[in-house]
Amino acid sequence: MTELMDWKNIPKHYIHARNIAAKTKGKQSLDSLAEIKVEYGLWRKKIDDLKGRRTSRDIVKMVRDLNCYYDFINQPKFRKEKGSKEGFASQSKFHSTLIEEFMYHLLSPIPKLSNKKNIDLGPTRAYSNLYFAPSNLESFEENSGLSINTKNQDFAISKKIELSTSLTKDKPQKLNVPIISIECKTYLDKTMFEGSVATAEKIKRGNPYSLFFIVTETYEVSADVDPIYSDIDQIYVLRKQSQRGAKKPIQADIIEDLYTKVERHLSNKWRNVDEKIKSGKLI
Repeated sequence: MTELMDWKNIPKHYIHARNIAAKTKGKQSLDSLAEIKVEYGLWRKKIDDLKGRRTSRDIVKMVRDLNCYYDFINQPKFRKEKGSKEGFASQSKFHSTLIEEFMYHLLSPIPKLSNKKNIDLGPTRAYSNLYFAPSNLESFEENSGLSINTKNQDFAISKKIELSTSLTKDKPQKLNVPIISIECKTYLDKTMFEGSVATAEKIKRGNPYSLFFIVTETYEVSADVDPIYSDIDQIYVLRKQSQRGAKKPIQADIIEDLYTKVERHLSNKWRNVDEKIKSGKLI
């Protein structure tokens, strides 16, 4: 099945495949990688055979196939334990990139995204804010000193924009403005959560019409921390559990809720003050 895959030219949104290919170049665990490449090819073929908008039946099938592939790569022989030379450590992001790539397979067929040449899907550095920081008065006179802050996002639906000022000596600044931002985690603890809260605040300050999600397999934040007081729009716990106990499968209804929410947001009107005035509610 690996002959169906071009492992030399992998698009950026196939982030898990790129992770596998990078490990091949590094000559790490080549026997294990050969097995994984075959299984990845089989998994990808099942997804590629699905056409058009994701129906409930499609999502159930996608999640079933995702669980099967995840169980395969989660075998002990593919995990690097302390003192072991084989397998992949958690720092390698081998397992976490699977959910990142799955987001692309899930969301890219949304009809509203078809034929959108300026809309980008996949990992990106998302625009959060801009500021002016000239080095001195002379520099400020010649150039604006415009700088742009960005934040790494595991998956985003965004638009590439070039921003230039009226000062001709300034070079155009390239940025990706997100419509949807998703952080993907194998588990979410309090430190990770606090980092995501800060990122969500910055991302939504840059584009208040964007949505910010966390997609995590398990949830490890203590119950006294309530995410409602953050700018995070939703935290999807794919296995509906913490790390305690045996892992449950990823749940299809959670994946479908995410898909529906993204699809609805892409179809909604984002800024229409006149209509909101008529409704009597502006937010």
